[in-house]
Amino acid sequence: MSFLQAEWRKLAIANYEVAPSLLEKFIPEKTELDLRNNRCYVSLIGFMFLNTKLLGFFIPFHRNFEEVNLRFYVRHRDKGA
Repeated sequence: MSFLQAEWRKLAIANYEVAPSLLEKFIPEKTELDLRNNRCYVSLIGFMFLNTKLLGFFIPFHRNFEEVNLRFYVRHRDKGA
């Protein structure tokens, strides 16, 4: 049995290039920003969570709902880096 089951529908993603200095204070220990072609990105992701179950059960008022995530990307810092 899964802890969380849900369908993601009506997914919309927008990626934005940002200055790495905007994110530095949020980077977890032992990680570094994961750059793409030496550029730093954040993603704004909106979607519908549908038929959501927790431990196999529907939770009242949380079966179908909207969600928006703001994400940035990190990777584990290599010991040699």
